[in-house]
Amino acid sequence: MTDVEVPSQLDYVQAVHQLAQLIPSGAVLSYGDVAELLGSGGPRQVGKAMATAPDGTPWWRVTRADGGMAEPLLPRARVHWNEESLARPDRRVEIKKLRWNPTESQWHKIDILRLSLGNPKMSALDDEL
Repeated sequence: MTDVEVPSQLDYVQAVHQLAQLIPSGAVLSYGDVAELLGSGGPRQVGKAMATAPDGTPWWRVTRADGGMAEPLLPRARVHWNEESLARPDRRVEIKKLRWNPTESQWHKIDILRLSLGNPKMSALDDEL
């Protein structure tokens, strides 16, 4: 990890949305992964935040731990999953296979989000998703 400047404060929902924006096409994270990367909250808090994601946020790249999606969102998610080759026939994504592995510059951005919430940077041990 590189040294980062302490950023301005974000609220949790903003940080979740910004982290979702970092996930590239063809990759996914679980709600729990997002909470772990931010250093606070949990899967339910991330899910609640994702429910208010602004247009342009790739919400379909954040799934349940089993790679599933809430039933009401599934039809729209599957359109995106098919475009990004994420979908499996059983209505889930292969999260273990497709879990996002951030680059060094992306880890730097994650650290900035963590710091904006008042959480410490991730250690080498923390980044074992």
